Amino acid sequence: MKTIPLPLIALLLFAVTGCASRADGPSGYTHLYEQALREQPGSPQVSDQAVARFVALYSPIDADHIKAHLDDVYAEDLYFNDTLVTVYKRDQLKAHMLKTAERLDYMSLKIQNRWDQGENVFLQWIMETRFTILGSERDVRTIGISQLRFNDQGKVVFHQDFWDSSQGLDQQLPIVGGFSRWLREHP
Repeated sequence: MKTIPLPLIALLLFAVTGCASRADGPSGYTHLYEQALREQPGSPQVSDQAVARFVALYSPIDADHIKAHLDDVYAEDLYFNDTLVTVYKRDQLKAHMLKTAERLDYMSLKIQNRWDQGENVFLQWIMETRFTILGSERDVRTIGISQLRFNDQGKVVFHQDFWDSSQGLDQQLPIVGGFSRWLREHP
């Protein structure tokens, strides 16, 4: 019988505990998403210019561009969830976006497809990021979809990202990344 080293057991317990406890409850952010769907209706008529402003904000992500243009893209009251954070006010989103821009060397979205369904706009994208961890530069490409709703003024009132943050970020982290990759390879 193989024995498991104590540090590995501690790491596994830490990882499982981190996965099991979420600030948003046992269902993660699902209930917040469902609530926002009910409370944040969008306009059924979305201009191509409104979508283009959204894409330009993220392509590439840049702190100066965020400061100058985020207010033109997002409404004051909104629902935003990128699987990492949920915010309800534009100022909270701006702070989150500025921190993100500060931590990344580069990030850009390349839109692959767009679907309009009633008040919802879905954008399928490939996100390219570059960042440095412990002196090592990492280039990461991930896929995802953003579900958006715009108000009558062409500003985003609802933004839900669907993407695998473990592929994009978790697998790049020291120790946690190795454990995440091992879990994917050993279902």
